[in-house]
Amino acid sequence: MVSNGDLDEVEAVDWNDLKGVDEVIQALEAKIAFPLENGTLAATLGLKPKRGVLLAGPPGTGKTTIGRALAHRLKSKFFLIDGTVVAGSDSFYRRIFHVFEDAKRNAPSVVFIDDADVIFEEKDERGFYRYLLTMLDGLESASAERVCVVMTAMDVNSLPPAMVRSGRIELWLETKLPDETARATILREKLTKLPSPIRSADIATLANASRGMTGADLKAVVEDAKLLYAQDVVLNAPSRPPEEYYLEAIATVRANGRRRARRTSDRLIGATQFGFGVEEVDVT
Repeated sequence: MVSNGDLDEVEAVDWNDLKGVDEVIQALEAKIAFPLENGTLAATLGLKPKRGVLLAGPPGTGKTTIGRALAHRLKSKFFLIDGTVVAGSDSFYRRIFHVFEDAKRNAPSVVFIDDADVIFEEKDERGFYRYLLTMLDGLESASAERVCVVMTAMDVNSLPPAMVRSGRIELWLETKLPDETARATILREKLTKLPSPIRSADIATLANASRGMTGADLKAVVEDAKLLYAQDVVLNAPSRPPEEYYLEAIATVRANGRRRARRTSDRLIGATQFGFGVEEVDVT
């Protein structure tokens, strides 16, 4: 298992850049941004921001982008903990400690733990999450009350139960697959930046054909369609209706998704056969 505590500058991501996650944005605005930005009213009412936030949802549904947008919204530093440093080493623990100390000094700030379920799925590595629990508990102090810890997870059952209990995770939000309206909005924004004729594809047709796809999938669809169109241009092939490039790309992205799903299933079956098993944890 690996993790990282390097400081990342906030990327220029705005709430308006996010599509299909309006409920998540509203919750973050009301329960984090508002009490941080309205000190007088917060003091009068005794309001405190929700400092432990879990963003749970399928891969590609914008969890990481939401975290960066929150940091940008608060005009704060974005402190990233991910899987790039071997956990358990002295250096690792010092870096995690300094992440939280720097976050306190730069508050309001966001400590973002990306793919927490992947980080914690190695059951033999108990030291990291116990250390992190101590850090999370330390955020209850007055010196750290303007620090928000955001974790993302695809499978909450892979998180240690102690990590998600009330008092550490105070706000649990779910990111979902974009509906047809959101898919149409995402595709429309991407296609308007393209030249003719490939930008003139019928958005309604593509939004309907891409049912069940994530925002990341839609980005891949557009990129693949551009490559298919460019190939036809280079080869002087007969022009096709623009929708055909996107529909072919949709089929390719779906096929790749099925292959990934099969490989994941085979890996889990293999782990069970060799005695590792898959542990399910009740986090309710």
